[in-house]
Amino acid sequence: MSDLIAHVEIPSTNLNRTTEFFMKLFKWDFKPFGKGYLLYNTYKGLTVGLRKVDSVKSGDTTTFHINVKDIDSLLVKAKDIGGQVFRGKTIIPAMGYYALIKDPDENMIGLYQKN
Repeated sequence: MSDLIAHVEIPSTNLNRTTEFFMKLFKWDFKPFGKGYLLYNTYKGLTVGLRKVDSVKSGDTTTFHINVKDIDSLLVKAKDIGGQVFRGKTIIPAMGYYALIKDPDENMIGLYQKN
């Protein structure tokens, strides 16, 4: 299922701040890709774009979940670098755990950790 998602686009009111947030959290290295747009390419079939917008309404954006090895450490790190924890580590029976964070623009980002 790793090829289920081809591209994720995230609105941002401040591309520099959002780029720094995701670089520190996931080590995503965004590059300019047109006016008001940055792109991170995994070179594994998934790209993530940051699109400059005037405002973001929390809860009115797509939520995607990132496979991670350690939700607990990323929840702490997200808060330390300007994000918020919306839902702490929550068990998904027989599968693993998930949590929800918000980036500095309050975009909801899911974290998923397998058992």
